[in-house]
Amino acid sequence: MLRTSIVTWSLIGWPEIKLPLGLILLFGLLGLVALIVLYQRRRQLQITVEEQFKQFRERAVGLMDQLDSLRQRHKTLPSTDPDFVEPMTGATLALYDQVSADLERMWERWLAVMEVWNQAEQRMRSASTFGVKPTEEARELLAGGGLEDLIKQSSLCEASLDRLNLAHEVARKSVREARRQLSLVEHALEGGELSSGASDLYRREARLAQRELDDAEKILTADPIGAEERIGDVRRSLADVQHQPSPRTYQPRDGFGFPSRSVLDDLAVAASRLQTLASNLRVTDVVAMLIKGWVLLWVLGLFLAILPALMPLILMFMGFVVIASGLRVFQRMAMPWYWYEPRRGKRRRPW
Repeated sequence: MLRTSIVTWSLIGWPEIKLPLGLILLFGLLGLVALIVLYQRRRQLQITVEEQFKQFRERAVGLMDQLDSLRQRHKTLPSTDPDFVEPMTGATLALYDQVSADLERMWERWLAVMEVWNQAEQRMRSASTFGVKPTEEARELLAGGGLEDLIKQSSLCEASLDRLNLAHEVARKSVREARRQLSLVEHALEGGELSSGASDLYRREARLAQRELDDAEKILTADPIGAEERIGDVRRSLADVQHQPSPRTYQPRDGFGFPSRSVLDDLAVAASRLQTLASNLRVTDVVAMLIKGWVLLWVLGLFLAILPALMPLILMFMGFVVIASGLRVFQRMAMPWYWYEPRRGKRRRPW
């Protein structure tokens, strides 16, 4: 008897559940493949972020050492440089104070970089087996940590300290070049090589340049940068005396100007914006949408597999509901006084 039932079920029931069961197995296999792909994606992203974190850590430690070195160099500059025999004044003192303020600001920002370091490390440790969101957040933190900006600013501070160290040598060289240039102008005035109509103006420029050079030499020890700036103005004035004025720049007439913006430029801008929007769409978002679709199809296949087995119960329940509704309608039609006559309730005792 049991063998006959098994054979009958195999001949009659197997074709009915073969398709739903195949769909369940298919979507289950696809879901497994999706999980494997997602795990590989997460593993690759984790390796990339770990390498990025390692580089970030090395550069942050190197920046800390560089900041310590720059702060020590800035502090000992007036005592270690033999040219600073007098207290700084003027533009030199302003640059020295500016470097000090920049170094203090950079040190505070470096502490913020260390906070980014700690947050990124916590995100990486909290990542699950298939979750990529904490790792993505760690990568975004490392990318926006501001370390590149700090490295550039440290290079600028180092260049400013180099300028302070070489300020006296540069100013002395500028004085020698300016005096040589002044002697050439005076020699040209004496030889009549310059325009005779403007010779008085040129002589006045030469006397003013001589006076400016003398004043620059007086402040050179305490303010070499300010002296070098004044010497630069003198050299430019002497160059204007020696040479003809530079030609005027081309100015197009009305109606013959440069061409305006073309349609190709607008298309290039639109293409760049489209490329930016496409780059913002991450691969993980696409994979997540595909996995959600696969899960939905798997649930649908499971529903189709169990629907034939539950169909008799569903039909019986629907038949019961229909019969009960019909009996209720017939009872209302046959005994209307039962439904519309007000019911008399029992009076409650007052105690």
